[in-house]
Amino acid sequence: MKMLCPQCGSALPPEAVNIATDLAQCPECGQVNRASACVVEDEISKDVLRQPPPGTWLRQEADAIVVGTTMRSKSAWAMVLFTSVWSGISIFGIYGIQIIKRSFELTPTLFGIPFLLVTIFLVGTTIYMIFGRQEWRLDKDGGSGFNGVGRFGKRWRFAWKDLSRIHTHTTRDNHGNTSYKLILEGVSPELKISLPECKERQQFIINAIRYYHQQWRRWK
Repeated sequence: MKMLCPQCGSALPPEAVNIATDLAQCPECGQVNRASACVVEDEISKDVLRQPPPGTWLRQEADAIVVGTTMRSKSAWAMVLFTSVWSGISIFGIYGIQIIKRSFELTPTLFGIPFLLVTIFLVGTTIYMIFGRQEWRLDKDGGSGFNGVGRFGKRWRFAWKDLSRIHTHTTRDNHGNTSYKLILEGVSPELKISLPECKERQQFIINAIRYYHQQWRRWK
């Protein structure tokens, strides 16, 4: 594991690092930093970006590189089925019957609002699981990102100079569902971005960001 001072870029010897307190003092510039912020990922070769796996892309746009991935999930079609059944039973049972009878009843209408809200959430989630995409626009100063469908979704920006560490975090809920997050430490606020289920797509996005961060370190 290689560790560099985030301030001056000097290599940190083992005696300069205190893992217990998560502190490291650079012998060159004297700056004290979080030890975890000094960890440098393995060198990334540009060769890993030459052949984007299926469902990912890389293109040059003026003064920036755009890398992206579809967020399509294997469980999307199961979600389509579940949403269709839920919507058909709950929404039709509450509102459809009233429309057919052409009569408005206040109590069942109010009772059905939570079911309507859940249906809207399920439809939105299903659309994202089928048509969602994530794109990163990377330039010499940093980058910006988007995660969503069409023009609707989450957007963020960051600067290379603020970025101290890039890593992933995996969580699993009580139902066995696994989610993956890309963590960009050092930026404020810290970025935690959802990653696709596919390992190849995950690794492509991570390698692309690490590669251009690595290049920035060489240029500065």
